[in-house]
Amino acid sequence: MPHDETFAKLTRSTFRCRRCGACCRIPDGIVRVSGAEIARIAAFLGMTETEFIERETEISPDRKSLILKSRLNGACAWLTEDNLCRINAVKPERCRTFPLEWTNADSFQICPGLERKDLVRP
Repeated sequence: MPHDETFAKLTRSTFRCRRCGACCRIPDGIVRVSGAEIARIAAFLGMTETEFIERETEISPDRKSLILKSRLNGACAWLTEDNLCRINAVKPERCRTFPLEWTNADSFQICPGLERKDLVRP
């Protein structure tokens, strides 16, 4: 896929999430979390920020930030069996903005809701 398509935006009127959970199972996918996101998620879960960090995050592979832990199979730990997000009301920006504001080179193979006709050049 050409590089410019990877960073093109999608139109909200044409993209339809199929609630399949594929975006929450991207192999080797990571979700970085900011301090504000940690505070918001911890409060939502009734935990202290320290508890949340210790139980639910780990250091990113590049050692530059904290990321949400994944299950052994690579799926997000917050993904339910019904492909719903248990922290949907406070999910991180990275999750909230995919794929309308960013995609990866393999996003079109992973997400069945993405179609090239939906791309809008920036």
